[in-house]
Amino acid sequence: MFSEMPCNVLQSVQRKRLSRTLLIKGLELKTVCKLYSSYNGTPEYNHRLTGQGKKSEKFFKEHRVEVEVRGEVLFGIHPVSLALQAHKRTLHRLYVKQNTEFGGEGRGVIEQANKLGIPVQWVTKQALNQLSGSRPNQGVCMDVSKLHIPTASSHICWTEMKSKWKYPVWLMPYNVQDPMNFGAILRTAFFLGVDQVLIPHNSCPPTPVVSKASSGALEVMEGLTRLPEEGILIETLKNWRAGGGEVVAACLESQENIPIMPLREFSVTKPVFMVVGNEERGISEAVMQQCNQAVYIPGNNTGRVGSLNVSVATAILIHHVVSNNDKISS
Repeated sequence: MFSEMPCNVLQSVQRKRLSRTLLIKGLELKTVCKLYSSYNGTPEYNHRLTGQGKKSEKFFKEHRVEVEVRGEVLFGIHPVSLALQAHKRTLHRLYVKQNTEFGGEGRGVIEQANKLGIPVQWVTKQALNQLSGSRPNQGVCMDVSKLHIPTASSHICWTEMKSKWKYPVWLMPYNVQDPMNFGAILRTAFFLGVDQVLIPHNSCPPTPVVSKASSGALEVMEGLTRLPEEGILIETLKNWRAGGGEVVAACLESQENIPIMPLREFSVTKPVFMVVGNEERGISEAVMQQCNQAVYIPGNNTGRVGSLNVSVATAILIHHVVSNNDKISS
């Protein structure tokens, strides 16, 4: 019944958390929510995201809309659609743009929400822009709980995990803070079939911005694991090598005591743990000491553009590793 008409919010609020009364077709509901009209330009989940989207902070102050959520807000058709399918989050409410005829996947999102009994609320374009931090939302946002990602122990190793490859393929985006890059890396890892992606303590958290940049892959990926501290990270790499695997770092220049070669010369003959680093800071010395091979992607050496974006370089690296591997028939 929630999808038949827009909800009229009858009471404004000014504090972060409070009881709110809504009137929906004569039905009074009381909810305890977070007020999204009170943020200063960029929602809190836009971790380290540069810019303010398509609208400025001044715009939101002048066009404030009262919208409340209980968790965080996924935005865009693909992330919302896949979150509805994955059942990994608690789904509180779907927000869709009023006076809009949705077709294809957009209509499917609304139908799936109705089927699951998730309230559907039709709201203005301004409300959706506010919910998404003025990021492209395709007329769809959803209030959801945070995504739970399990924490790894120091004993995690390929020898204890099922793989879809003859030689298991793992990836660690080390100190990758930009959510757009991080999301693009997850999208590639999911598409090309990486077994495990380990998220270290110093990389971007899995926010809705990351989900959008991953085209929703974050919502459905299996094998995502957090490494909560550097010590566990180092032990994980040690275990990988002790089990007969190879730890491969993507680098721009040679490293002391670590052999380096062009990526095209790297052969996949054992399990591969790929480590890619922040474009500015790279990979820490402590992590590099656990790598037994470094690779680089040769460019045309004009000196004008010295390196690739980390998400692009990671895509090339993953593609090389899986293309030189054998997939195990399921």
